[in-house]
Amino acid sequence: MTNLLHRKVTICMIFIGLTLLGYISYKQLPVELLPNAELPMLFVQVRAITQVSPQYMEQQGVIPVEGAIGTLEGVEKIETRINGNQAFIQVSFEQDVRFKYVFLKLQQKIDAVKRQLPADLFVNVAKIDLQQLTNQFLELQIRGSGGTDRLRNVSEKEIRPAFENLSGVASINVFGGREKNLEILLDKQAAEPHHITPETVRSRLTQNSGSRALAGFVYEGDYRYFIRTASEYTEVKDIENIVMAPGPILLKDVAQISFGVDEETSISRVNGKDAISMTITKASQANIIDLSHQCQDLIDQLNEQLRAKDVEIVVQQNLADRMEENIQQIINLGLIGGLLAILVLWVFLKDLRLISVIAVSIPISVFAAFNLFYGAGISINSLTLVGMALAVGMLLDNSIVVLENIYRLVSGGMPNEKAVTRGVSGVVKAILAATLTTATVFLPFLFFGNYLVALIGKHIGVSIISTLFVSLLVALLLIPVLAYMVLSLYSEKKEVSFGQSKVKTRIERLYLVLLKSSLRSPARTIIGGLLLFFITTFAVMAVSINTSEEVASDQIDVFVTMPKGSTIENTDKIVREIEA
Repeated sequence: MTNLLHRKVTICMIFIGLTLLGYISYKQLPVELLPNAELPMLFVQVRAITQVSPQYMEQQGVIPVEGAIGTLEGVEKIETRINGNQAFIQVSFEQDVRFKYVFLKLQQKIDAVKRQLPADLFVNVAKIDLQQLTNQFLELQIRGSGGTDRLRNVSEKEIRPAFENLSGVASINVFGGREKNLEILLDKQAAEPHHITPETVRSRLTQNSGSRALAGFVYEGDYRYFIRTASEYTEVKDIENIVMAPGPILLKDVAQISFGVDEETSISRVNGKDAISMTITKASQANIIDLSHQCQDLIDQLNEQLRAKDVEIVVQQNLADRMEENIQQIINLGLIGGLLAILVLWVFLKDLRLISVIAVSIPISVFAAFNLFYGAGISINSLTLVGMALAVGMLLDNSIVVLENIYRLVSGGMPNEKAVTRGVSGVVKAILAATLTTATVFLPFLFFGNYLVALIGKHIGVSIISTLFVSLLVALLLIPVLAYMVLSLYSEKKEVSFGQSKVKTRIERLYLVLLKSSLRSPARTIIGGLLLFFITTFAVMAVSINTSEEVASDQIDVFVTMPKGSTIENTDKIVREIEA
């Protein structure tokens, strides 16, 4: 310890470096509401296109599929539920299986079984990825004049490409209006003599679209460049002039080609007015909050550009805003907890320099812990922030114990250097044992059999353990150095002592009274402790546990289920009545 006190600059620079690296790691860590994880279960849906009996679904669909699932390794449980013309099979796997490999194997098994199933049965395989819940984060409404077809055309040509150019956007879906297409109506009488069928037209269109060919090389000095040609359709006449048969017989000779619109399959309205809806999905590695800010800036730019066309983009729902608000609330709670801890220290210690030495350990411990987050591949989410908020109060304990012991020795007249050395060595075993005890409490969660419990324990546990580990280093290395520097500011003749606090004195007196009364009647004390234990146990057992507590929301979702075969016009009529 004496050597460390003589290397004050080195110790301070090490912790400053760890704090700066932690800040950089904090900026690099992905931010999400829930941790990215795949649940160790798969879902298989068997669906019939016609109404069938449960017995038929079980015999012809479920049993063959369950037989294929049973051949997989690591299957823990298979649960099946048949509802009308659908069957849902939930497959739970053991914790140690390679989930991606199992998912591919199950798809292969199901593909093999599909060939043996009746033609009216369809099978799909799906998995639950927690990140999928937040990937589709932004929903936009495009409003304006000219009808939904015009708005859809503007959305497809101007708005959608702009968002696709943003780094981090994975896909964009547009709903409402009718999409333009190119209709090719084959003339049967003109096509049959040349043996031209719809399949022939489809094949020729595929061959001439997007094909690339090597045209040669171009030499320039010491460099050689490859020249490739690409075939793409840019105009209708490009398709009309495709050669279909010798002669040459062109496509326009045997078919009528024109622009048309697809059948309307979705309708979008806002406040009773027709609109176009657009949903944006982020890439898995993108930072949802940063991407949301980029999208908002782009929306402002596009609204300026489209104002002349009487088109406006409005944000209908932004999951990133809610996520950012929740994360900010957790951060604020942690900051408030830290400030309250410092306030309590001020009430008891009454020494501003002492409080400053302890307070500096909070940001250093928190930011340095982000280095361990980065190394462990853990994101910043609600669970990790809750863990860090819980650790803020505990990370001060080690620093307070070390600093109080140092000041106690200094107040007794011991030289500064000797007081720091003995003060740290006198409590190092105690704070090391206390920190390890707290850390080991969370270790069982990491090895728990239940996947969700292990996931929650991992993120909360790692955040608490990493923060406490850094706080232990701060208490044993940085706090003694800072205390030695602060003590050096006092004159040798000036006595160093804690400020006197009336609250502290009253609490000490109350404690002494309770301690003396407990020592006089140890039997009563033990009986009282046991009674308190049993009362607390029964109170905990009486408390109901809610796994899905209702969360306050500012919107209501209404779902309408129509009879099978209902047209979109009939559905729209019913929905308009509900809106009214």
